[in-house]
Parts: sequence; structure tokens; C-alpha cells
Amino acid sequence: MNGAEAMNIAANHFIFLLTARHLDYEIAVHFKNVKKIEDSMAETILTRFEIVDQSNKSKERPSICEESFVIDITAIESGLERKKLAGKGRNNSFEIPYNISDGATYNLANNDNFCLFRAFEWLRMKHVLQHQRFSEYKRNERRQLNDITTLCQECGIDMSLPFFSIEEYGERIQAYYDRLHPGMYRLFCFGTFGKMKPLWKSEDIVYKQELCVLFIEGDVGQAGHYDPIKSTGRLFGAKTSYCFGTFESRECFEHHAKVIKATIKKGDKEVKIEKSVCKSSRKCVKCGIIYRAMLQDQERGHVCGHKFCRVCLGFHAPRECYIPYRPKKKTEKRIIFFDFECTTDFQPDPEISRFKHQVNFCYAHVTCTNCIEKGIWNQTLEQKCGICGDYRTYAWAPFDFYNAEVERRFRVDDPLAAFTKWLLQFETETLGLDHNERGKKRKHTVKHNNNNEEACFFDNEADDDEDNDGNDADNNYMLGYDEGGEKPKSVKTYAYAHAGSRYDHVLIFGEMLRMGVRPDLVRQGNHLLEMKAHKKGAITTTIFRDRGADKLEKWHADNINTRFDLREIIADYCKTDVQILVHGVLKMRELFMAETKHDLTDSITIPSACMKYFVALSHQDNERIAIVPHLGYEKRGKQSTIARKYLKWRAEEEMRDNGWTLRFIETPGGEYKYGNYSLDGMMERPGMAKNLAIEVNGCYWHACPNCFPDQEAIVGGGETAGAIRARDAKRVKQIARDFEVEIIWECHLMRMLEEDPAMKAFFDNTPDSGPIEFRDAFFGGRTGPDCLAMGIMKPNGEKLNRSIKIKDFNSLYPSRNMFTKYPIGHPTLLKMDKDVEWTKPVHMVDNDGRPLEGIIKCFVVPPRHCLLDIPVIPVRMNNRTLFMLCRRCSEMYPKGLVDPDYNCPHFEDHERGFSTTITHIELEAALRAGYRITRVFSAYVWRLSCDWSDSLFHSYLFKFLKIKEEASGYPAKCLEDGISEEEREERQQQHIDNCYAKSKVRLEAARIKPNPGFRYIAKLCLNSLWGRFALRNRLTKTEIVDNDADLGKLLNDDKIELSSLDQLTDRFWMVCYKTKDEHVVEHDTSNIVIALWTTAAARLHLLESMQQVYCTEDHVQRHDTQLAYKDTDSIFYAHCNDLSDPLPGGPQLGELTDEYPNDTIIEFICAGPKAYSLCLRDNVTGELKYKMKCRGITLDSNACARISHEKMKKMVLDNWGAADNNVVFDYETNF
Repeated sequence: MNGAEAMNIAANHFIFLLTARHLDYEIAVHFKNVKKIEDSMAETILTRFEIVDQSNKSKERPSICEESFVIDITAIESGLERKKLAGKGRNNSFEIPYNISDGATYNLANNDNFCLFRAFEWLRMKHVLQHQRFSEYKRNERRQLNDITTLCQECGIDMSLPFFSIEEYGERIQAYYDRLHPGMYRLFCFGTFGKMKPLWKSEDIVYKQELCVLFIEGDVGQAGHYDPIKSTGRLFGAKTSYCFGTFESRECFEHHAKVIKATIKKGDKEVKIEKSVCKSSRKCVKCGIIYRAMLQDQERGHVCGHKFCRVCLGFHAPRECYIPYRPKKKTEKRIIFFDFECTTDFQPDPEISRFKHQVNFCYAHVTCTNCIEKGIWNQTLEQKCGICGDYRTYAWAPFDFYNAEVERRFRVDDPLAAFTKWLLQFETETLGLDHNERGKKRKHTVKHNNNNEEACFFDNEADDDEDNDGNDADNNYMLGYDEGGEKPKSVKTYAYAHAGSRYDHVLIFGEMLRMGVRPDLVRQGNHLLEMKAHKKGAITTTIFRDRGADKLEKWHADNINTRFDLREIIADYCKTDVQILVHGVLKMRELFMAETKHDLTDSITIPSACMKYFVALSHQDNERIAIVPHLGYEKRGKQSTIARKYLKWRAEEEMRDNGWTLRFIETPGGEYKYGNYSLDGMMERPGMAKNLAIEVNGCYWHACPNCFPDQEAIVGGGETAGAIRARDAKRVKQIARDFEVEIIWECHLMRMLEEDPAMKAFFDNTPDSGPIEFRDAFFGGRTGPDCLAMGIMKPNGEKLNRSIKIKDFNSLYPSRNMFTKYPIGHPTLLKMDKDVEWTKPVHMVDNDGRPLEGIIKCFVVPPRHCLLDIPVIPVRMNNRTLFMLCRRCSEMYPKGLVDPDYNCPHFEDHERGFSTTITHIELEAALRAGYRITRVFSAYVWRLSCDWSDSLFHSYLFKFLKIKEEASGYPAKCLEDGISEEEREERQQQHIDNCYAKSKVRLEAARIKPNPGFRYIAKLCLNSLWGRFALRNRLTKTEIVDNDADLGKLLNDDKIELSSLDQLTDRFWMVCYKTKDEHVVEHDTSNIVIALWTTAAARLHLLESMQQVYCTEDHVQRHDTQLAYKDTDSIFYAHCNDLSDPLPGGPQLGELTDEYPNDTIIEFICAGPKAYSLCLRDNVTGELKYKMKCRGITLDSNACARISHEKMKKMVLDNWGAADNNVVFDYETNF
């Protein structure tokens, strides 16, 4: 603050940003409307840092304080310098315009500057005083001035100012009147230029009488004047009965009834039309609503109670929002493909071992949808294209090159800066349009909704820069300024297209640049280099493994004495990368359009493109899919979880200390009803004058005076803090007639938890009984080992009579989409909140005895030994998904434990059990496995049959499953050597019949042949759709502002949370922020229920296979099998060779297939989830080979030299108590 004052900045906003290399994102703390530095600000910063630090520790990352970090403090003065309706004494020569009716206002002839306050006080006294007293008041200027002085003092208004505006002081006056006359008045201001609508009005509140003033503009450079309005009906003329009494005056009616004739162009024809407001609007005689007769209303008519929805852009009743179908019109697009080549030896900070990519070469290929349709997208332009420009290919480099063919090349010192400038100013430089012409073109095209869109595809190799912070707002745009530097401009980039497999020589040359030769030497003029022989294996230490490394070693040996011109190599390599990218993307676009009739480039990502096609199919199938609200269907219950825990704790404390009973929502009878109010808690106190009413208020929803001291702050429900506090005060005053009232604020409660360990322990051990959060039921797959080591060989080399199998599900998630019944409508909320004893699926019923089908929040008690010792229900603990049989044991060992002799010491339900939100299909499986449900809190159920669909994804899946199966070719058994042609055809027909019987997909024999490209696209589309329903609604948004008013508006906006603030230039600021949960607007395909239902069905499918390993179809337990590992859609196990394979599987949808059919698995070693190694023997050659997987580690040649199968084996056996140095034994499952 002292620094800001030294620079003459009256700072009232402070933003603290902490950045560090090991943090996923910046830590931002924003203080608003700060007048002085307080100790609480430092505590807030430290608390925020501590929360992030604890999160880092849970992820096993270093503490913030263990490594260097940077703190950036920004101080800003955010004044809102907007146009104000300033008024003072009337100018005697000022005349009221003709459209304001004579006698509609009281003419104030004051000579002071208080006309604004005088006008409202005049109107207030008109309603407060009797007619005779008001006449006396109008003549008593001294009393008027006293009332004005009192108003200004109560509102904190400086009376020495030269003028006063309604925008600046209106809300203060409204708050003052609310204190004097609660719920009585609302303020309005009309103008002579307002088209009969208020220029300003106070916040939307319930009121009985409006107080309206008229603002009359003054001469240029002069302030205007305020007059009190007698009645709005008289303001614009006498009231008439035109159009059911809708209009207040003849002028208003004639304005709306006026017919405007125009001529528009439809195709090649000109059509004459007539327009008027009365023709485009309607008034409902039932509800009195005036609405626009849009196309949708003409089809189904107006429905009372339906309002416009900004999510689906349709009209419907509250909570009846469904995913809309809005086909996109075909537009012409310019598509730019580009790639960067970079040097990687630049070290920004010598003390930190991190290197930064610097662009050394850039190549771009320009085409458009018109050129693609004509088939000339890869040809040199013979004449200028109206969209592409003069040239097809461009290149930027700090050196000259000659061999690579490029139509337009630029020699520049900074290729990245030059390319970005060219990209953002493409039309000016390429199409020859000046600034004004380009602006006119844009306006013209936007008006007709036929603008040329610009799309950019890039090769992701240059996206490996470690400086990328992963900000969602930054990943899909390139930002810069126009040629005048006046306005920021951005261009969308499309990141779903990756370069395909490269040609061998491109692979060799390109990867050679990244290791053996330094491309930065090109800038130093040393562009002709002679290759030097490296030590054997040295050239492959950072790039290749397996056969890729051998290929590079061979090439290197053959070219030891070859001389290379790096300038030409870089140019050729980059150009080839872009050519591959262009061919791949356009081929993919062609295939996608041929199958779906949708243009892939209309979407930024593959899931987005798939969703658009799916919505079109659902529209054809008449499927109505609900849009689920971001906070569920209980928006105002956000803080009730902590409130319930507090009331439980208070009930026990009061009962133990005083013997008093506290009644609240979880006690018999529920909340106490007092008139129209429900009390959070009501304590019966015998012998006391009054019972105690306890209100636990969330700071945001009830406008805590400590957290939101500003009366004008917009908080819960979009209301001002002052309005909320006034309403709550009225409620408390009413309750205080018969009760003593105690208010507990959320922030005070959090401080109590920090100071009282016993209270915190009670809260931690009390199950969550608050509102259902849909994302609490959204878990991933089941991943982890059941044993750490497994082998089929004895120490003496003798082979054991068993096999290790690794099997994958054939399209796990698409199979669940195909065979699962989904809830697609809006659910009904059931508040049950009762103790139960459910041990079987048939026990799962509501209060009316109807089955519970939906999402249930309940308290679950796992058995000490469930069915086959395989846990069923997932639990999220310490940011990890666990499948546990005892909550207390999991809390005792947050990092896990390997102990064959461990025995759980916990027997009580409150120790073993936990509160969970889960689908009914998983809960039924848990009850069958031995779980118990002891309490049900609430549930979302889908009652109607139309709210469920067992064919939701079928039309979509049939399309891409057919492509995938046909492009996969026939199974191996259909192509075996030595079988007759008749048998071959019979097997092939059997495969087609089996596919139809399993998934109802009819294959065409003539189209069944291997096609990796088709198969890749089909598989990508099959797996990319369902997750789109769970897309986050609360993503980071970025705004570029160039004036203090807009910046101040963002900084003062209580609906957003600031993520970062960067000053780009002296004029431009970049503000990144997230909308607070309470104000988030869902995207138009938001349905977390469909996504979580998919993952739940997938986990159950894996669970069934895990149970089959130990149990036959006749429910007879097998003792020859052992589970080793599972990972979402794969399962590792061992079984005796003398008995049948417990999981035979098959090639059809959802069936298990052998991942290594041509190999024998010798050893399996596991160090944890997604960290294992396999030793395999080829069944034909007998060659040994190894497969490793280590999460977070790229297994290139260098890593494989440090982490080998034998080293992992030794680490596992040494750390977890192996008896000897072999892996014959199996560890028991005790996690």
C-alpha cells in the first residue's frame, strides 16, 4: 500500500499471486475494497497457502517452502468512470420536450443542487402525509432541507458536491427508505430519451409503491435536473384502453402499431415484408405476460409459467431444461496448418535446471473449405482465392534455405513473433484489405451470419514446453493485437489433430536433430556440420526404445561420415510434418463427414464433434435428455452439511451439560415450524423464559456482515447484501417475539473448529448427511494390485502347472453405453432421513414402498469379509479412490500397507462405515456382497418410465461400431492356414452372426477388411462421447480490458473468483477468472448423471469378471485362481492349466480378449497402481521380452536403462518382505 501511495495510486484492490515450478496453478488471493492493511489479510493468505501445501503433500509433492517461489503483488485503483445522470438546480431557460405530458411532474424550483434528494423526499411525503399536511409541506422549504440533510447524513453523502447522480446514490437512498419503511418503496428514474422505459431502477425487491422521478438533460456541458413524477400513466399522456389496456397513451400504442415496410433478399429473389411490434408480440389474457411470437411459440403457442432459458435457448418451466438441437449453418472456413521447430538449450534461470523451447523455424499451409471441396487444397494457386489469399504455403526462419519448396518465405530474427503477427493480421496482409474495408466486411458478413471462420491446426510437438501452465482459457487461442495496436484479437486453434506416423527418413533426420546435433548452431552460421561417431548406444539415450532405437543406431552407423546442412534438414522436416498433418486432418474430416454429414472442423475437439452428431441423432429418435443444474436441484442447501454437523454436536453438548433437547432436521418431527418459518434448531429449555431458536447461516447466502461488509455487494441469489440482511432481520424480529434467537455464522463456525480439537474430531467422524452432490458419485475405474509378485517358474527352472493371463475388455465404455439403462429425465428429490436396516436389494424402497431407482445418499457399513473378499463401493479419500472394508483402517494408513498378518481391529458401525453418494445399481451389488445400509439421508429418483432409456446411445453406437468391426477385419481363427474355403466362409459368417446377436450390428462381408485409419476414427468416436456430458461448467475465462471502468467492474464483481491478473501493456489488462459455483450457467449438454452412470456400469462389469475368477457360473468357489491386478478395463490373473480358464472371453463387444495371445507371461511384478513389469516369452521364437508401465515416467531408452524389470523386481521383493530372491510366492490380498 505504501508503494502504491508513493506512485499516487489510491489502491483499493490487492491481488497476491504465488507461482512455483512444482505447483499445478497459481495461488491467487484477491482483496476487494481495501482501505487499510489488516492482520486478517495475512492470515487469509497463509491459510490459502496452507491449503495448497497440504494438497501438494497428499500428492507426494514437495512443500511450497522447500523450493523457490515468486510472489507478485498488484495494487489497483478501480474507479468506475461511467456516464452518470448528473443533476442540480434547474436552468430557467430549459424547456421540457413535447412528448412529456403537461402536469405529469411536480416542478421543483430549487436553487440548490439537491433536486435528486428533494424529488424523492417530495414523493415519500406525498404518501406519508395527509393531503392537507402535504400541501403545507410543499411550501415549507426549511422542512424540506432538513429532510434532505437527514437523508444525506444517513446515506453518507457529501452535500458539498456540485451535482448528484441517480446511478451513484440511488441504491443508498433505496436502502435508507427500506430501513424507514420496510417493503414499501422502490425507486425508478425516467428520462426524456428513455423510450418510456426507466433509465435506472433500484434492485429487484418486493414493494408496494413506486417512487418515480424524471431526469431532464441539461445543455451540452451542463448538469440536468430531477423532477418528481405524479404518476407514470400521466407522464406520457392520458391512459387509453388500446389492446386490452396494455398501453398507457395513444402515442405508445401508435408506436407499437406502426407498420414498417421493407424489402429483403431471399436467395436470388427480393421479397417485400411488413413488420410491426404488434405483429411480433402477443399478450396472454390469462397471465398478462407480453411475449415475442417467435417460431417456436407459433408452433406450440404460449404456455403460462414458461420463461426463456439462457442454457437451452428455449422456453420452459423452471427445472425442465433439456439438451437442445440447433443445427449449424454451413460456413466458409479458412484453415491454417502449422508447425514449429525449436531449440531446447535456452536456460532462462541459471539456478534452475529448466530449459525453454525457442522457435527456430515455422511452416504454414493455408487452405479453405472451398478449395477442399474443389480438390485443390494441396495445389499452388493459379489465381487468388478469396479466402486463402495469394499463396498456399509460408515459412519463417532466421536463415536462408533453398531445397524445401515454399511459395512465400520470410527471413526474420523471431519466427514466432512474425508468424503470430501474420496470423492475426491475415486479411490485411494477404487479401489486400485496408483496416476500414476489413471492418466493413466483418460487419456485413456477421449481419448475414455468413462470416468466414478461421481455424488453425498445429502439430503438438511444439506444445511440450514446460512453461505451459495448463490454463483452460489459454489452450485454444492465439492472442495478439491488430496492426494499429488498438484492439486485442484472438484466433482459435484446434488441438485434436496429431501428426500420424512419419516416413522412415523423416523419423531419422528429425529425431537426430533433437539429440545428436544442436539446431541452435544454425543461428550461429555453422550450418554445415560433419557427423561424429558417438559411443555405442549414446545417440538413443533420450528418444527411442525397442525397435525404434535399433533403427536409429543402424542409420547412424551408415551415415557416420555424411555431411548435413541443418538449414535444409530443419525446413524439410517441418514441411513434411505439416504435410502429414494436412493429409491426416483432411482425410479424417472427409471420413467423418461421409459417415455423419457433419463437418469435423465445426468443433474444436473430437468429443464436441461427436456430441453434435449424437444430439442430432437423439433429436431424430425423439430422446429428451435433461440438462442437470450445476449445483443439483437443491441450490440453497450448499451450507447445510456443516450446519447439520454443528446441530448434532450442539444437541449432544446441551443434553450432556443441561439435559436440554435440541430439535432439528434429523430429529423426530424434523425442523420446528413457527408460522411460515422453519427454524434450523429449536432448543426446549424448561424453566427458562423463552426457548432458544438457533439459526446456522451460510456466509454467502445470508450476507455475513464480516465477510460482505459492503451493503451493495451482490451475493446469494443475485441480491445485494443489504437487501438480504434486511429480509433476515425482519425474519429474526418476527421469531424473537416468542424465542431467544442465536445466530451462528459459517465463518465463526470454521474458527471454532480450528480452536476446538474435540469439536473438529466430532465433525470428522460424523457422516455427511447434507444435500446430494452429483459429482460425489462420479468415480473412475478400479486400479491396483491384488498381489505384488507372481510367476510360473520355480527357482530351479521347472515350470509350474499354471498360466498368467492379461485380458482387456473389448470397448468397455461403449459396451456399457450399449447395454445399460440410463436415466435421462429430471429426477424427483426424496428427503428420507431415517434409520434403516437394508441387507438385500429388495429392501431398497422409499416411504411408500416403491423401489428406489436413482442416486442415493446413505450410510454404508462394509462387512468384515464380503463376497470373495472383493470390495464393491468406491470411496474418495485424500484425493484417491479406494475400495475399502473399513474406514478407520484406511484413515490410519493413508499411504497403504502390505502386511499378510494384518487383522482389522474395528467392529463398530461408526468406525467401519461411511457416508456415500452412489447409484442404485452399485448399491444393489454391494448388498448382494454383504454390505449393510443403516441410514438413508436422501435420494434422487426417476419415477416415470419415460425418464429412462435403454437405447439412448444405440443409433450413435451402431454407426461407429459397424465401422470399427469392419475395419478390424476378421478374427484370427477365420484366417487360419490349413482350413478349407468352405470352413473359412462358415467361420466368417459365424463372426457376422455373432456380432449381430451380441450388439445388433449387421456387418457387410464385402467391407470387412483391415483399415487402421477407419478403425482409429471409429474407436476415437466410440470412446469420446460419454465423457462430454461431464464437461466442467466452471472453466477459467479470460477477458482483455482496455479501460479502468471495465477493469473495475471485473474486480468488484462478487460473482467471480480472480485467478490471475496480468498487465499486457500500459493500456491492456488480461483478467483470468472463474464464476462462483452459485452463479455458474451450465453448458448446453451438461448431464453429469449420464457420465457417472457409465462409469458405475463399467466398474460393475469389471467386478463381475473379478468375481468369476474365483467363482464358477454355478457359484462354486475355485481355489486354483488368483487375481493379480486390475486397471479399469483389464484384469490380470492366474489359474491352473488342468482346469478351464475362468474368463474365456470372446471378440464381441464387452467381452474379454487376450492381450498377449502369442506370448507366455513368465513373471509379473507390481510396485503399485499403474506401476508394473512383465516378463514374456514368445511362443514361436522363445525370445524373452519385457513390458513395463510406470505412471508419470516416460519409458524412453534412458529411463529403461535406469528402471528395468530386474530392478523393479528387486525393489518390490526387498521392500515388502520376500523370503528369497524369486517370485514364485503370491501375497495375500489385505488392502
